[in-house]
Amino acid sequence: MLEILKSGRVLLVAQGHEEKPNPMTIAWGSIMFAWNKPIFVAMVRDSRHTYRLLEEGNNFTVNFFDKGYSKAMGFCGSKSGREFDKFKETNLTPIKSKSVDSPIVEEAFLHIECKVVYKQAMNSAALDPSIREAYYDENVAEKTYHTLYYGEILEMYGDISK
Repeated sequence: MLEILKSGRVLLVAQGHEEKPNPMTIAWGSIMFAWNKPIFVAMVRDSRHTYRLLEEGNNFTVNFFDKGYSKAMGFCGSKSGREFDKFKETNLTPIKSKSVDSPIVEEAFLHIECKVVYKQAMNSAALDPSIREAYYDENVAEKTYHTLYYGEILEMYGDISK
């Protein structure tokens, strides 16, 4: 599963009040155990459309894909849901999840459904300078930091053998 996270073949789907879900490619995430709960931590910049949806909906799904979906992952990671219906553009299928409002993606082989139980904006002063320079340098057009969303894993299903 770690190789899949590093490969960028993971979509986080969030849905806000407008009920239009948005898939966003993620490569930075973590599964942990805290507060006697299984937790998925996702990092989302506040400049992203998904950020607003997470703030409104307070839940998300994480969907893992085979290598054959790299074109769809590229589209979902480079285009904004403000301007595109990513599901329509990639021919991916949102379907109702079991426990949260945000849908899962039918074509994924593994689904995780999460309810946000904690969120925290990154403190740039606490960040290692080498990471700050590499990912948040002032010369980079994207001058925003990430918010970390801690999602309690309510459901996890699919084929975990991949």
